[in-house]
Amino acid sequence: MLPPILSAVIPVLTPDQWLYHLFSPLAVAQGTPLQCAIQDVESHIGRTRFLAEAALRGYQVSEKADIFVLSLRRSPIHLMV
Repeated sequence: MLPPILSAVIPVLTPDQWLYHLFSPLAVAQGTPLQCAIQDVESHIGRTRFLAEAALRGYQVSEKADIFVLSLRRSPIHLMV
């Protein structure tokens, strides 16, 4: 829990706002892979909803150590090594 002073300065996003920010039109237009900490996903919206929202949009998600990597392009991913 943040001290009262800090919690007034740092805006708290709703799960829907957090998702909109993550899948913002600018990020999608750029098409570059996004990374987000699994801990952040679980604390904001939960793993199940995150994966469902990514699948709904046709994005691919991979897990590497403690981060999710999202491919915002709908083309297949080919692992080379």
